[in-house]
Order: sequence, then C-alpha cells, then structure tokens
Amino acid sequence: MNDVEEKIIDIGQEIFKGYGVDDITALILSILNFESNEISMEELAQRTGYSLASISLKIKHIEQFWSIKRVYKPGSRKTYLYMEKNLLDAFATQIRNGFATELDIAKKKIKPLIEEYRENAITQEQKTKLHTYENYLSEINKFEALIHYIYQQIDHLKNNQV
Repeated sequence: MNDVEEKIIDIGQEIFKGYGVDDITALILSILNFESNEISMEELAQRTGYSLASISLKIKHIEQFWSIKRVYKPGSRKTYLYMEKNLLDAFATQIRNGFATELDIAKKKIKPLIEEYRENAITQEQKTKLHTYENYLSEINKFEALIHYIYQQIDHLKNNQV
C-alpha cells in the first residue's frame, strides 16, 4: 500500500470514528470502504494488526448495519468481505437496519402498553409518566415520517444519477 492509500485509510478511520465506533471498527470500516474488491478476513487481520478472531467478532457485530457482505469463492475456504460502495444505498441500509428496528418495536410493543397505562394512570406521577410515554410515541411517528421522506429522497437522487 502506498502513502496516499494509507492516508486515505487514516482519513476514513477518522470519519468512521465520528459514528461513535471504536478504533478497530473504524479501521475495518475504512479499509473495507476504500477497498475496490472483496478482501479476505485474513488479509484484513494482517492489514489491521488484529487477530482473525478479533476481526471475525467485529464483523459479526457490524456487518448488517454497515452493508458488509460475506463472499465465498468456489474452491476457497476463506471468507471474503465486501462493503457496499454506493453511499446512497449504504445510508438507506443503515437507516433501515438501525432506526427502522426501533420504530417497528416501539409501534408494535409500546403503543398497546401506553393505551393500557392510560386507562390506569390515576396519580399525578403516573400521568406525568404517561405524558412521557405518549411524547416518545409521538416522536417515533414523526421520525417514521422523516425516514420515509429520506427514502424518497434517496430514490430520487439514485434515479437522477448520471
């Protein structure tokens, strides 16, 4: 790897740290993001200086959220990794796998509990808690509308790409 490639990986690591991930995760994400082809987990371990077990564990925790795909090649026992390079698709996947899960759980499980709590909220403390719960659900509904708008904008941008 030449000096420019190393600097790009360093900048990518700095960018991914901004998402609140630890150093090793940021480094893994940066390498995968700027690697033009799939890369074996062994090579990723070698390039990061971390053990194959550490790399495997980190990948297991981040692959779904960061659009990382496992690739298996015929005749090889190695596992290869590839990260989605289309930023719009990657962003949509992050939203879908992160926030959409919270929305789904909140709407399916919390909403009925709020309705049940509303019937039994007698004291001022319970009514205050009920207000907090209802506010959370209201924010979830607004957030869901925002996510749908973001999906529409992503589709619009993708359809207008040259």
